[in-house]
Amino acid sequence: MGLEQVAQANSNFYAPRFDVRINNAKLPSDLAIIDLTVDEKIDVGASFKLTIHDEFDMASQQFIWLDHPILEVGNSISISMGYGGNLLPLVIGNITSIEPSFFSSETPTLTVGGQDLSYDYLKRSSPERTFVDKTYSDIAGIIAADAGLLPVVDETGKILYPVCKKSDQNYFSFLEKLAKEVGFQFRMDGQTMYFVKPTDSVRAILTLELGKDIISFHPTLKTTGLVSEVEVRGHNPRDPNKPIIGRAGPGDERSQEQGRKSGSQIMQDKNKTAKKVITNVIVNSEEQANALALSELNKASDSLIEGDVESIGLPQIRTGVTICLEKMGKRFSGKYYVTGTTHSIGDSGYRTRFSVKRNAL
Repeated sequence: MGLEQVAQANSNFYAPRFDVRINNAKLPSDLAIIDLTVDEKIDVGASFKLTIHDEFDMASQQFIWLDHPILEVGNSISISMGYGGNLLPLVIGNITSIEPSFFSSETPTLTVGGQDLSYDYLKRSSPERTFVDKTYSDIAGIIAADAGLLPVVDETGKILYPVCKKSDQNYFSFLEKLAKEVGFQFRMDGQTMYFVKPTDSVRAILTLELGKDIISFHPTLKTTGLVSEVEVRGHNPRDPNKPIIGRAGPGDERSQEQGRKSGSQIMQDKNKTAKKVITNVIVNSEEQANALALSELNKASDSLIEGDVESIGLPQIRTGVTICLEKMGKRFSGKYYVTGTTHSIGDSGYRTRFSVKRNAL
């Protein structure tokens, strides 16, 4: 989709707006938000900050908003951004911090911060827990249910040994680890928790052009982290003297875009053998060893091109979507996967900054 179509549905981007609700209620009309930012990273989750003007009530000799119950730590909050009447939800979470700033000759301000819903259960300390006769998909579904989240989970292979979450891990880092082992993505979106196959090969939701839609783009191409193949020599619980071997080679990575060469193929074309061998893992099948090898190969190739983009405010750009960036020359034009976003509305209007990656040339 081109930006012209998006513009028609968003008042040509002339009327940026946001909607903030705390404990499912609209904010009082006299509460003035001067800056609002929502940050989202695929391996961290979402956070937010909003800054408001506070006022000193001469009659009561108190600040109006500093101790107001609507800004209590722990209150639920939802934030949407967009244009006119077309607003899209960006974060659902809870207030976790309040930071006032007092000035002798200026209006005091109050910065309210918070985290998405993963913070309350998935990111807090929890005791050791062992899952027996459960697939990684089963485990993700169980944890989502315990956290009161809506799970979207793809199937993984069987696991023949108990899987243990250690006491020094929270559930967020534990699920991240499981996802990386099988080449899955783990992320949050509002009340939904995703434990799914990679989505960077899906159709791009938007096409943006330099000088037209994009304010700035700073990409980096590097081959230092690339490998041509990965071999997993996993410990076999049933026969410790016979390791289980898994492999992934040139071109086995997921294809973000047809007609491009992946990172491992680039290394192969340069006649550079860069083989990575993994030995310190437990696997129960060749299928699992192959999945782990492929996950590591994808991870290496994902660092081929990384960049930071700034555009006009576009609430459609979220972590986990793909976009096309054009008019960047042959090497840097193409489809990219979004790994992090910052949506902000303030004095300069509505801006979206986002991080991207691509695994092929």
